[in-house]
Amino acid sequence: MSSSPPNYETITYEKDGTTAFITLNRPDKLNALSVELQLEVRDALEDAGWDDDDIRVIVLKASGRAFSAGFDISDNPDDDGVQTRARLLDGKGFNGTAWWDVFWNNPKPIIAQIHGYCIAGGLATATFCDLRICSEDSKFGAPEIRTGGAYIPAIWPWVIGMTKARELLYTGNLIDAAEAKRLDLVNQVVPIDELDAAVRFQADTIAKLPRSTVQYNKKLVNMSYELMGIRQVIERSQELQALGMVSPESSPEMKTFDELRRDEGLNAALSWNAARFAEEDAWFKKPKS
Repeated sequence: MSSSPPNYETITYEKDGTTAFITLNRPDKLNALSVELQLEVRDALEDAGWDDDDIRVIVLKASGRAFSAGFDISDNPDDDGVQTRARLLDGKGFNGTAWWDVFWNNPKPIIAQIHGYCIAGGLATATFCDLRICSEDSKFGAPEIRTGGAYIPAIWPWVIGMTKARELLYTGNLIDAAEAKRLDLVNQVVPIDELDAAVRFQADTIAKLPRSTVQYNKKLVNMSYELMGIRQVIERSQELQALGMVSPESSPEMKTFDELRRDEGLNAALSWNAARFAEEDAWFKKPKS
């Protein structure tokens, strides 16, 4: 594989034959999606998708013990939470361009290679990839809604259906890899030691098809969902944010979380919120018959 460009600090970017590999590389932060990381991922996606004709497939993966814990809400600890939630809601991390556009509109298919936690904005990002292959240890969900985040709702009803989308978006509960496969949230679940090979096999298979056929079919699938209104729903979610439906002023829980984050740090705020849902999370971890 070719070496990573020296200017990338939060990702690695490598090419091997017809496949480009973009690796989220903030393992100490569980690959939280900082603005800098978003910029670097976008740059690599543009290179692989539009600038390199030899690349047929893009793989988005991650280093460390998790795919991604979501958007980095520690970027600006001095704000009151409103600006942070606005970015979480619409995914705007750079120049007013929606984060998800560079995935959705990319002419090349993108495979999300998932392990460990894939939650919040990390799950939103993976969901906008074309395919998702995960290891058996993966966990999925939108726990950020327990403190007021509202990014994933715009896409989940199309992917997993209304009934389950309501349940997960009203509770913030997590699901495991087997349930994600049952819901068609992921395409394949494999043992962790087989994950690299499974993703590579899928990428090599896609690369054997005529490039124009794959690109046409991606546009066809995208168009089907756009005609059902997916873009309008995402844009409308931004309008709801602007109207203050998701803001600290609308919820005492969100206000407390933001006050703790500002005064005592993010870990203190997260610990406070985790304690509120300790019973529910313990139930989730119990073996189910």
